[in-house]
Amino acid sequence: MIPPKPTDEPTFPAAPVAAPARGRLSRRAAVLLAVWTVVVAGVSSAVTVAIVGNGGAEVTGTAAPTSSPSIWQDTRTYPDDAAQGPEELASPSPTAKSYAMGEKAKSSGATVVVKKVRESATVTINDHDSETTKTLKAGAEAKYVIVETTVYNDGTESFDPACADGISQGLIDAEGRNFDPIENQYQVKGNEKACSGEEVQPGFKRDAVFVYKVPADARAVQWAFSGSEGRVQDDLAIVTITGTSSS
Repeated sequence: MIPPKPTDEPTFPAAPVAAPARGRLSRRAAVLLAVWTVVVAGVSSAVTVAIVGNGGAEVTGTAAPTSSPSIWQDTRTYPDDAAQGPEELASPSPTAKSYAMGEKAKSSGATVVVKKVRESATVTINDHDSETTKTLKAGAEAKYVIVETTVYNDGTESFDPACADGISQGLIDAEGRNFDPIENQYQVKGNEKACSGEEVQPGFKRDAVFVYKVPADARAVQWAFSGSEGRVQDDLAIVTITGTSSS
């Protein structure tokens, strides 16, 4: 029996296709592959964190990775600065020392006793050029107040009481006005030794007269001095004038 003729052409199994030969990736491809791997790993980590944070519940989106500050910040707390106390005030200047007439008033190495205070319309001065005396008149609506004193040198340096570098002094009236001595104090009669060029040495004394020109209606109430010129504010002694006489 002759077998029937096949209607279709016989099929044969396809020859196996050889796998492409594995070659080295180009440098660009390698870079792209590395970037892709990092991106996939980051997304996977974010998804995992989101799932765990939601107790395993289904998460439809991806959580952005939490960023940390690039600069460290000090979050510690510190106590406030201690409250500042009041500024230290300068020590007040020494209070002037008060004395009565006849007492030994002391200031900066000088001790002065005010023996007498008198008022006069004139004052006698010594004219050294002519070796005579002359009279100065106070003028209308004015008068002289003359303070007679004995000055003791209780300091360590010599001085002339009535000269410019002697004791500093001033007269104060009932209205609080301050008067300076007249010019050429050394020429006033009675100051022949108080400003003679021979200074009072430490431990010695000398009489001195201080003269002031004031308004006729002024009433002298105090006489102030300090032991050296320019130190009135540092160590001031004030003698209260209890009465004046006229001459």
